[in-house]
Amino acid sequence: MIVKKNKSKRICVFCECWESGGIESFMYNVLSDVDIKGLEVDIVVSQLKDSIFSERLKSIGINFLELSGNQKRIIKNYRLFSKLLKERQYDVIHMNIFHAISFIYAVPARKNGIKTRIAHSHNTKIGRCRSYPLKKLLHWFFKSFCCGIFTDFWACSAAAAEFMFPKRLLSNEGFELIPNGIDTERFAFREEAREKIRNELRVGNKAVLVNIGRLCEQKNQMFLLDVMKVLTEREIDCVLLLIGEGATLSELRAKAERLNLTDRVIFYGTASNVEDILCAGDVFVFPSIFEGFGIAALEAQTAGLPVICSEHVPEEAFLTENIHLARLSDGAEKWADEVMNALDHSVRNREAAETVNGKGFDIKKTAKKIEKKYRKLGETAI
Repeated sequence: MIVKKNKSKRICVFCECWESGGIESFMYNVLSDVDIKGLEVDIVVSQLKDSIFSERLKSIGINFLELSGNQKRIIKNYRLFSKLLKERQYDVIHMNIFHAISFIYAVPARKNGIKTRIAHSHNTKIGRCRSYPLKKLLHWFFKSFCCGIFTDFWACSAAAAEFMFPKRLLSNEGFELIPNGIDTERFAFREEAREKIRNELRVGNKAVLVNIGRLCEQKNQMFLLDVMKVLTEREIDCVLLLIGEGATLSELRAKAERLNLTDRVIFYGTASNVEDILCAGDVFVFPSIFEGFGIAALEAQTAGLPVICSEHVPEEAFLTENIHLARLSDGAEKWADEVMNALDHSVRNREAAETVNGKGFDIKKTAKKIEKKYRKLGETAI
């Protein structure tokens, strides 16, 4: 038996990629609110990209460790990860995953005697790509035969649990729902923030439609350009504010130009002051093709924004009376109707933040729950 000289618990937070997405936002929120005294936390990733969340976490003592630098180099990542686990002797491995192929990295965790191995599902679907059939097959294989590697099963929604874990686990209620908490006070509506950001954006009295997320097929910002075209034809004085970066940026710019929407779409890039931007908005539009939870929709509701989201956003994200469902199959005309209705009935106040807090989605509650798991479940002797 090897006993660590250092009495602190060592935690490995694993992600396939670290950038500025939903998983990163969630872990940023959690770790910013966890008391890390007595904890050594490493964020271990296959690929480390620029992120608005990294510097703050580094400043409070969180370490970032990159494997090969490429998510596709699974064999090399596996070898490097195995070596790292031997060196660091973690007590807990917390795997934040969006497909079951990542289960393979739990194999060396068990071999190296890590007693607490957490599988945390953040997704509900595999994105379409050229390798989709192979990814789907591998996802099914690891989901079906490798779940036994883990000791704990977490999910941000029931749909995320169903996607990631086998039916035998779900039927025994073997997973735990971990709310995607946020700092509700930080996201509460503030009139001064609204005025400041709207002045910076120079939008005047225009209605501001906001979308936050990676610019990619999953988030479906292309559809929002169709909605904007309809609103423009109806002579609604509005702009679309897209917060985020991603693979479809050039395609979105090209489509906006084709539809003569160049002066009505603001490509803002990533933002560290999302809470202020939400205060400046008038409607939050969220037409995702799939979502594990949809933390951006939670933030928007907390800010008192009316939210229009697709049928693919899990029901756990519907926390206030201000969130409305619109099916993607209904098309851009119907979504434009929903936007106009939301603009007619929008009332901004701080009560929404209190509602979200009261339903258990405040980050302090979520962080406390996860911290308790980290401290209680891991053992110092391996």
